[in-house]
Amino acid sequence: MEIQELRIFCAIIDQGSFKNAGSHLGLSQPAISQSLANLERKLGEKLLNRTVPIQPTAIGLELLKHARFIIESEGFFNNQLAKMKHGHLQTLTLAVDHMAANYYSPKIITEFHKTLPEADFKITRMPAREIINAVKSQQYQIGIGPFQKGMEGLHAIELMTEESHLITGKNNPLLKIYAHNPLEFLKQTILLTSYLDDPDERPSKKKIRDYFKTAWQVNDINLQLALIKQGIGATFIAKPFLTSDEAKSQFVVLDKIPFALIKKQYGVYILDKNLTVDSISKFIILMQKISFKI
Repeated sequence: MEIQELRIFCAIIDQGSFKNAGSHLGLSQPAISQSLANLERKLGEKLLNRTVPIQPTAIGLELLKHARFIIESEGFFNNQLAKMKHGHLQTLTLAVDHMAANYYSPKIITEFHKTLPEADFKITRMPAREIINAVKSQQYQIGIGPFQKGMEGLHAIELMTEESHLITGKNNPLLKIYAHNPLEFLKQTILLTSYLDDPDERPSKKKIRDYFKTAWQVNDINLQLALIKQGIGATFIAKPFLTSDEAKSQFVVLDKIPFALIKKQYGVYILDKNLTVDSISKFIILMQKISFKI
């Protein structure tokens, strides 16, 4: 597949017709039709339903997701290349967890912007367990989140100790059980978590999720909290969240559970091989000076 074919494919869907896609891209309608035909022939699949407006097939919808990612990546690279040709610093790519995104990243980025105002950022929020792999695979240069296993080859800068508390919603019908038998409450409760490990990889070691009735992997923390407000399940949430008026009015901290409080080291980690990159080395110096009061 060529990127121009993907760009034309996206334009057909976005513009709703071959004619509109041609006008948008400055191409003739026959050229648009031929490009789509080539793409469908290469894949051996029908990609569009000729409705009004045109709609993608199931295969076409899946291709659309990948095409948008490829086009965006090309645009990002071209923008980076142009900046570097003009002597500007490269963009710093950060993968941050929910706590960093909501509470700490704004301060970190603001301080770095003051230090190096010409630097740009590309910031993506993701579950903490995915950040290490994202940094190791060089999808992102910098990770901000709790320290975990598998950090070999990463340079880590500790910023603080993170405290996470187990909570549920005040509408949870099982709270009556929790009042007199907390462990029985767990046996009937769903754990909402951003990551599920593989039990086969730890056959002799019991994990926190094993105390619950079952566990759901829900990557978005806001969806986790929305479910909990409806009375479904429990989850771990960072201490700063619990100081909000919303948290106090809608959630219950399950402090009768033995492991209701989890403490982890929290900070920044960077691939060792990237430590000599100019903008990253300046970022590290700044991180070593920053302190947080939790």
